[in-house]
Amino acid sequence: MDAAGVVAAINDLYAYLHALNKASIEYGYDRLEDILLRAAFSGLVSEVMVRSLAASLSSRVPGLARNLYPNGHPDLIPRAMYPGDAVQNGDEGVEVKAARNPTSIQAHNTGEGWYAVIEFSCDVETLPLYDREPTTIRRVRVAYLEHADWSYSGRSATSRRTPTASITKEGREKLDAGAVYIRGGPQGYAEYARSLRAVRQDVAAPIAPPTPRERHEPAPEVED
Repeated sequence: MDAAGVVAAINDLYAYLHALNKASIEYGYDRLEDILLRAAFSGLVSEVMVRSLAASLSSRVPGLARNLYPNGHPDLIPRAMYPGDAVQNGDEGVEVKAARNPTSIQAHNTGEGWYAVIEFSCDVETLPLYDREPTTIRRVRVAYLEHADWSYSGRSATSRRTPTASITKEGREKLDAGAVYIRGGPQGYAEYARSLRAVRQDVAAPIAPPTPRERHEPAPEVED
């Protein structure tokens, strides 16, 4: 998986989102980012990137193809290794994950193997709506992860939450070492990361109690 193929896939994703959002807005709907739930939009980014990566890397040696088995694992497999480029659970290939949070990367299908993490930013808060930034791919990192690189969280007997696993700090370090694409280079990403931390600190800051005027209450009388 080389940088040129990854950049081609990213540009394909941008073109796809632009076309769909343009049509959606023209018909009076919102952007996909504002319509879909967070997990659904992440799944869309992942699926489009799988298809785009397969298209851009199919001619490489060895080439990668999209796994045509429904919900097959991994997402990308060596071209012509499996009959019909389809396998339910293959030993070779790359599983693709899309994530907003660089330190919280979760998955349902885990285990040892190659993983490509597509980190993106998605603005769903800026007002007015037309000032929102387009979805942007920030990093694409690839690494071989082992079972020890995953932290598993179960669920209680009464919970309906889907069991998930998260990549550990050691696993994220492996991914950092295998960065294939970084928007703006290391310096540009460092500035982006600082802006993320600033936003989180602002959100987490305690809210000052409202003044009587803000509460629409009369100010207390002051005794002489």
